[in-house]
Amino acid sequence: MATRKQVEINGINISYLKSGEEKNTILFLHGNGMASEDWLPQLEDEELKSKYTLIAIDLPGHGRSGWAQNDKSIYNIRNIATLIKPLLEKCNANSFMLVGLSLGTNVIAEIDQPLEDCKGIMLVSTCIVNDQNLPSDIITPGQYGYVIATPNPPDEDVRSYVYNHMKNTELADQYIADFKNTDPAFREQLGKMMIESGWTNELANIQAWDLPVCIVFGKNDSLLKIDYLDNFSPLWNKKVRFIENAGHFVNEEQPGLFNEILLAYASERFK
Repeated sequence: MATRKQVEINGINISYLKSGEEKNTILFLHGNGMASEDWLPQLEDEELKSKYTLIAIDLPGHGRSGWAQNDKSIYNIRNIATLIKPLLEKCNANSFMLVGLSLGTNVIAEIDQPLEDCKGIMLVSTCIVNDQNLPSDIITPGQYGYVIATPNPPDEDVRSYVYNHMKNTELADQYIADFKNTDPAFREQLGKMMIESGWTNELANIQAWDLPVCIVFGKNDSLLKIDYLDNFSPLWNKKVRFIENAGHFVNEEQPGLFNEILLAYASERFK
């Protein structure tokens, strides 16, 4: 069973789940309005936790991590990215892989310098951007998509947004609960970042790691354009992985197939 732990970084309490006690670490980063528990299908997988130390954090303002007090700028994705290196150091992760889902992929892509001892990067339901691949070109959330960057959207609009894109009602209800548990100021900062084009060249940043990058989409993802990285140069084995009968939350919707890909990639990268 995954255990709950907490660490303070730059004045922010970061809560995380951990399983396994092996030499190599896989760090999981969730998306907007989610929480570390969304990685339980990976943290509780017997084969994964027998081979690796698995850590899934709650991003600032999410889950059980602390909320920003006076300075809300910590919620800027670029600032969140600066927490990853000290977090890995405090967790004694000397050899690691980064796995991000949705907005978690942007956090990884905003790390300004490649981190030593990183063996691999897995981008899941990724929405990494640059000036040629804008959020408006990649993200396809539909009529109620505004809720993802709105501090306090009406409950009925949140439900409409979620149920338009998630067929599994149990996962949908869990996402709604996590969304409501997220600091509204986080969504406000995300909206500000999108208005101000406050991102760097995330595709180039990922290329700078000089690693084969595993990219995974759910074949039925209605929140994203899923073919925009088909020719991305760092692709692991030169192809994007698509999982059938899965949408945006592919690691929870098809955990068996997802974990097979993760295990294959990790076993190759941690040689």
